[in-house]
Amino acid sequence: MSFTYEGLDFKTRLDAQWAAFFDLAGWRWWTNPVPVGNWRPDFKVSFDCDHSECGGMHTLFLSVLPVSSIECFKGHPCMTHNLGVRSESNELLADGGAAFGDSPSVTHWEILHGAGGGIEDVSFRVDNADSLWISAKALVK
Repeated sequence: MSFTYEGLDFKTRLDAQWAAFFDLAGWRWWTNPVPVGNWRPDFKVSFDCDHSECGGMHTLFLSVLPVSSIECFKGHPCMTHNLGVRSESNELLADGGAAFGDSPSVTHWEILHGAGGGIEDVSFRVDNADSLWISAKALVK
């Protein structure tokens, strides 16, 4: 069974709902970016950042799993790409790897940001994440 959002088919309802959420949040997204070692990310996303040190945006490679706790991602390849996702030739592909579970409260990544950086989640970047999540669900067929 596949699920549709904006005319695109997704393998799971959760993937389709995240795609709809990214649109509602104003994030740019792509499905199935290039594999990184043994990791096949589900999405590449980019979102704006107004810190002058950040170059105007951040990019993440992320995996989506139907889990209700970040602890369920323990040992997953997405959690090993803190502060950058690099290709085999050491090219920077994204600012970090990210874990996205079954809601905005089950998200996690670590990137350089401004003069520092650290651990972030969707709620750090999207003020109305919970209401957008509900709206995103209604957009999936």
